[in-house]
Amino acid sequence: MTDRTVYVIGIDGVPPRLLDEARSGGFVENIDHLKTIGASGTTKTVVPPLSMAAWSSFATGRDPGGHGIYNFMLRKEGSYDTKFADGNIIHQNSIPIWDYLDERGIKSGVMNLMPGYPPSESDGFHIGDLVTSSQSSEFMYPPELKDTVEQNVANYELYPYSPYTPDKSEKDLQNYLSDLFKMERIRMGTGKYLINEKDCDFYTYVFSGSDSILHCLAHIRDEDHPHHEPELVDKYGKKPLELLEMYDEFIGWLFEQSNEEDVIMILSDHGHSSVYHQINLNSWLYNNGYLELKPGIETSLKVVGYNYVYDAFESVLHKLGLFSKLKNLVATSDSEGESKKSLKDLVTISRFDYDWDETTAYTIASGGQIYLNTQKNHPLGWITEENYDSIRESLREELLSIRHPDTGEFVIDSVYYGEEIYGSEHSETRPDLAALPSNNYQIQYPQTMKTNEIFSTPPKPGNHTSEEDRNGIFVAAGGGSDGADVEMNIEDFAPTSLALLDIPVPSSMTGNAREDIFNLDAESKSYDGRVIAKRAVRKVSKKLRK
Repeated sequence: MTDRTVYVIGIDGVPPRLLDEARSGGFVENIDHLKTIGASGTTKTVVPPLSMAAWSSFATGRDPGGHGIYNFMLRKEGSYDTKFADGNIIHQNSIPIWDYLDERGIKSGVMNLMPGYPPSESDGFHIGDLVTSSQSSEFMYPPELKDTVEQNVANYELYPYSPYTPDKSEKDLQNYLSDLFKMERIRMGTGKYLINEKDCDFYTYVFSGSDSILHCLAHIRDEDHPHHEPELVDKYGKKPLELLEMYDEFIGWLFEQSNEEDVIMILSDHGHSSVYHQINLNSWLYNNGYLELKPGIETSLKVVGYNYVYDAFESVLHKLGLFSKLKNLVATSDSEGESKKSLKDLVTISRFDYDWDETTAYTIASGGQIYLNTQKNHPLGWITEENYDSIRESLREELLSIRHPDTGEFVIDSVYYGEEIYGSEHSETRPDLAALPSNNYQIQYPQTMKTNEIFSTPPKPGNHTSEEDRNGIFVAAGGGSDGADVEMNIEDFAPTSLALLDIPVPSSMTGNAREDIFNLDAESKSYDGRVIAKRAVRKVSKKLRK
């Protein structure tokens, strides 16, 4: 055991080039100092580079094939039904680092790390994230923490802003930025208060405003963007850098109050790029004979609606600031069985609209993950083990040959096999292929598929779906950290943090305790059973208290 405290700070979605720009402009002097005295480089994230899967790998020290969270939307085992990822799933399939620490009597503090709802009941504190939590829910543990934060810091709001899109006014942009910066100031204030008041040995905070601002302002900063607004550059072009400057002040405070034994690690879960075009893979699969729709009236009405009405409806929702919240409401709605329809089944072209007898492949979420309609894993699947390889390879080759009709550019940069990147532990729900788009392209939500349009304009000017966007930032100080241009895999953070705290690294973790970067004496040990047993005892005790 050690007297050390480990702080891991996530700055969501920051690409290395943005940090380099901030360093050159003098916006991140504290982070720059940590790079000088410690280690720095990049964080290599998951495929596709999406936050839900990435932060799950960060928390568990396992790749998505180990924790089973491949995306925001997941396919239920043996079913066509889907469910939205949450904290229950990560506990069902794996064990996050704070549970290992709890088993050893070590307190941890977690804030805004997805999937964070319901919050873990490990010793210390846990504040849920803005995606899986709702403001009306008990998203903090212990439950009284919510009132404590409000009384001593401010009202902690999960999602207090309306995202900006290029079709909105400058006043909307100003309101968005004001609300976003206020949200992050409150989170930093909350983080400082809890570090001062709680005696934890491990803290991990995620600041997500950086991801949002890069989604929304990419066209302002990118003069080649189709929706570039040059008149806004002088006033708003440096706002992402100013946000990093605010985070840097928090890092400076953290460094000042830490001692020489403590360790600070800073990372982003993926990068970010401008996006000029988007492709709907379900639309492409439909138009190329891989996906078929039923001929019924309900499906036909949905097809007409998405082909001819949806764009105008989406534009109105964006202007009203309702699109993101409504999209999240639809996405998180779950059905109660294979035959019952949820909200997302009623309002989108969904599994109930597909002709499964004639469908070869389909997608359930953005990010390019494709499922084949196999007999083994689907109730109405027809693809056998004998013809699986030939069908999958043919589809893969066709995906790699897609060109944009206007630019002539190849749209798909790479296509991974599911077992290549996810292993076999959760093969029954694992995607069969994962396609990553070329730079400046993104893969659209499949629920908005149109039968008469494959390509369209992205609703947000920035995103993170390409191979390049798999690179995030990494900076560390303390613990003997040393090295420039090093690469941390995102699943390396959990085992490295455990080793820094002199805790044996569970043998189930696929990430590595990075002895090449830190001074570690990492021991591997299999002790998951004790963690699960302690979790079960806590669950029984909770029921008895009730």
